[in-house]
Amino acid sequence: MKLDQGPAGELTVLDSGYTDQVLLDCVSEEFLRIKAVVYNSLNDLNKLFLVDRALYTSSPDRPLYYEFTPQNMASIRKPLVISEVKLYCVERLWGMSTIRMMK
Repeated sequence: MKLDQGPAGELTVLDSGYTDQVLLDCVSEEFLRIKAVVYNSLNDLNKLFLVDRALYTSSPDRPLYYEFTPQNMASIRKPLVISEVKLYCVERLWGMSTIRMMK
């Protein structure tokens, strides 16, 4: 599913689907974006997104997300691997990208 930005600038889904794993890593300290590599073995399309934050929840029934930002990922010494991801989508609002992952 790929949608464009709405006329009022609301959140729109740029890409969504099933995936196996998401690898989160900061690009650099000067360029504060999270490099999110989405691994999908269903169609062998691995995609790279530069996102401002990654929101993760283990339960789609309760919309309580854990937020990964470039600032709090800077304290993590190695890239963070989130596995068993069932659904992801990349949303954009006012030029800011967010990747949402549900287990």
